[in-house]
Amino acid sequence: MMMEPNTFTFPGLINSHDHLEFNCYAPTGLPPYQDFRGWARDVQAAREVLSAVEAIPLKLRRRFGVLKNLLWGVTAVADHGGETASSRDPVTVLTPFKDMHSPEFGRKRSWLAGRTPVVMHLAEGATPDSRRRALNYLRWNLWRRKVAGVHGVALQGRDFDRLSALVWCPASNHFLFNRTADAAEAARRTTLLFGTDSTLSAPGTLWDHLRAVRGSVSDETLIAAMTSSAERFWNLPGRKDYVVARRRHADLNEAFFAVTPEDILLVVKDDEPVLADRPLGPDFHPLGSKYVRLPIPAMLEEVSRYIDPDALIGRFTGACNPVPSGSANGHLSQRTR
Repeated sequence: MMMEPNTFTFPGLINSHDHLEFNCYAPTGLPPYQDFRGWARDVQAAREVLSAVEAIPLKLRRRFGVLKNLLWGVTAVADHGGETASSRDPVTVLTPFKDMHSPEFGRKRSWLAGRTPVVMHLAEGATPDSRRRALNYLRWNLWRRKVAGVHGVALQGRDFDRLSALVWCPASNHFLFNRTADAAEAARRTTLLFGTDSTLSAPGTLWDHLRAVRGSVSDETLIAAMTSSAERFWNLPGRKDYVVARRRHADLNEAFFAVTPEDILLVVKDDEPVLADRPLGPDFHPLGSKYVRLPIPAMLEEVSRYIDPDALIGRFTGACNPVPSGSANGHLSQRTR
């Protein structure tokens, strides 16, 4: 197919942490918090907000989580605690490792249940106690299972040596705690991966998240965290996934970090288009200026029974999102008082 002349191509991105079923929420809570448990209590108290979204069928919520990632140029996403989706879905859903939620909600003897690698929320807070809980839990890793820690906000220095990877979710961390993990130190000591988390705690698009933290690590490390490093970690050799985007700068790195969802013109997964800027067949349905291989009209009609679909899609495209700036101040709060 013919593309605009000023375009460039990059590999389909790998989002190493999301909760697909939580992407029908707006960012919720009254940050900043010291620990994720305080945020969890506030979220549970927001019954009006929770009830509206929880009424949406789970399968539909997960499908909107897939759509969010697709609009961002993601072709593989790790759905923490989720289930492997159909191979025909436009985004590969990764669930090959054992998921544990966190030390706070896990049992010490759960380490004895197997030897396969584990992905878990770890040190999701800004306090010394959050770090202590994480390190104490890791001491019960008697079989020395490989552990990918998600968040790791309170971890320091050699703490990262205990991990096979750190999944860095800076937008979620900044929204909740006004700080994030020491990604540069983590990258020196283990594999650095990149995650967006869900819209429940992460305002902005993936591209906003990247621009907000660019410079924390090298451009090469940050791009690898969503491509080559993630491919090795998730065991995805020989992928045939790529993205074609509008090119706004001559320098490739500048062009990459300038991308917005609107700039994405083509997404190919397993050598087949799944998003384009024009219809490519009867399976492609319009969404704004894009055409995606999902039943968009039926999805929007069904979700409109529960929440505002325009606001939902606006969060995915960045049309109605505050851009993460490293501060929780001013972010949308939906706590019910």
